[in-house]
Amino acid sequence: MFTHLRRSDSDLAPVLERLQDEHHVIADVLEQVDEALVSLVGSDGYGTAGHAALDELQRAVDLLTDTLLSHLSYEERELLHPLAAHGFG
Repeated sequence: MFTHLRRSDSDLAPVLERLQDEHHVIADVLEQVDEALVSLVGSDGYGTAGHAALDELQRAVDLLTDTLLSHLSYEERELLHPLAAHGFG
């Protein structure tokens, strides 16, 4: 889809670059969620280690939520009209 939009409207290049960069950030945040889940499963779920693992998981999920909401809001705002104008190709 990005390739089609880039060919259809060269003015979208900065928007598409930002979105692609954000996709890499989202992948990194998903990796943090995965690592936190692995840590939680490896803990006994109780005591200091369990609480720390839960806290880390909550932090990672909160970061993912914030990152995705921001990204999707920007993506919708910037691509809604270009997609309507140029279609999906």
